[in-house]
Amino acid sequence: MVAYADPRLIKILYKGDAAVGFLFAYPDISAAVQRTKGRLWPLGWALWLRELRRTEWVNINGAGITEGYRGLGGTALLFGEMYRSVREGRFVHADLVQIGAENAPMLRELRSFGVDFYKTHRVFRREL
Repeated sequence: MVAYADPRLIKILYKGDAAVGFLFAYPDISAAVQRTKGRLWPLGWALWLRELRRTEWVNINGAGITEGYRGLGGTALLFGEMYRSVREGRFVHADLVQIGAENAPMLRELRSFGVDFYKTHRVFRREL
C-alpha cells in the first residue's frame, strides 16, 4: 500500500506537536488486481500502474482518534479535508472499508455526514 499511496490522501491531525488522529485513503486498484489474479510478473505491474492513473474510486481504509480527543470534532476535520482532497483529485467515488459494526460512535458520526453504508464488517470469534 505504501508503494502507491498518494500523499494527498493521508491526513494526520495534530494537537500541538502530538498526532491525535489520522485518516488514510488510497486509490482502488482492485480491478487490475483481479485482472492479473494478483500476479505482478510478467506484466501485472504495468496494469496495476495504469489502474492507479485511471481509477475513479478511492478506498478510505484507516481512521482513528486518540481516546482523549474523541467527540471534539476531529473526525469532522479529517473527513472534511479528505473530501476536499478527493474532489480536487480525479476521484468520483469513495468507499469506506473496514469500519466494524461494533464501532457505533464512528458509524453514527459518519451517517451524520451523509455516508450510506452498504457493507457490514463484523469479527466473529470461536474457540477451537
